[in-house]
Amino acid sequence: MVSSADKEEGNKGMNGRILIIDDEPQILRSLELYLENEDFDVHVLEDPRRAVEVAEEVRPDLIILDVMMPTMDGIQVCRELRARSRTRLIPVIFLTARGSLDDKILGLEAGGVDYITKPFDHRELLARIRAHIRRSREEISSHPATGLPGASSVESEVRARLQRGEIFAALFVGLDHLREYREAYGISGEERVLRLVAGILEDALALHCGDRQFLGHPSYEEFLALCTPTGASAVCQEAVSRFEASVTELYQEQHRHRGMLTYYDYRGSLVRAPFLKLAIGGVMNTYRLVTTYDEFSHWGAQTLLKARALEKSGYILEE
Repeated sequence: MVSSADKEEGNKGMNGRILIIDDEPQILRSLELYLENEDFDVHVLEDPRRAVEVAEEVRPDLIILDVMMPTMDGIQVCRELRARSRTRLIPVIFLTARGSLDDKILGLEAGGVDYITKPFDHRELLARIRAHIRRSREEISSHPATGLPGASSVESEVRARLQRGEIFAALFVGLDHLREYREAYGISGEERVLRLVAGILEDALALHCGDRQFLGHPSYEEFLALCTPTGASAVCQEAVSRFEASVTELYQEQHRHRGMLTYYDYRGSLVRAPFLKLAIGGVMNTYRLVTTYDEFSHWGAQTLLKARALEKSGYILEE
């Protein structure tokens, strides 16, 4: 069961959006009423197996997660949330009757930010919720269309990997002719394209790179994916292939028939533009010493320019 999912935009709580995952309806209802009264937009879920799906759809500011549930325990749910780019940065507060030190350590190591034991005081929970949402908003940026980590989070992730001495691939992903598409189909159409590309990249990364992958959206028209050097080529091939198979469906029949986008701009001039093209410039520090985010970013930007020069969607990888 998911409730509150159909609330109108104007009625959403000003203090933030919260997803509560618990198999006990009484606790769900009690927390939902209390937090809504405190001006939060509350969504509740009884089936933990749908946690990632619902979290990606709802995009909460914070998740309250029960640990002991029959179909799937909260520790595993948290690990799955941390494995997905769109949910990995959402603060998770564990709510459970198990209060031993070992249980708390297990929850925090799984990616939780806090641990509240039942029975709990609503005022204490509220104070912790507010503190974690405030801290999260100060530290984390996300892209408005895709919900993926934004520029500051992307830079922090790259810096952390470099400091650990990791060898990894950074895939700089861009869309050509997106401006013309936006002028013809509007902002909602453009956001549909961005969400499509985000989904394609997430699936390709999960398939070929496992839990060592990261996907961010540092600028409006570009993505940055981090993965293993051995999986980079497969990720690029998968992404380009799926994008090319889907791109024509983004256009109206008249444009598909012509094989190009045609429209009149605000000056009344006829504009002709090719269909959207996906370009990926990938760089890997396998042989080249790279010590800063700026070095990686500059190298990746140059490689992406080469990929953009290709006649159709494609990728270029450099080591």
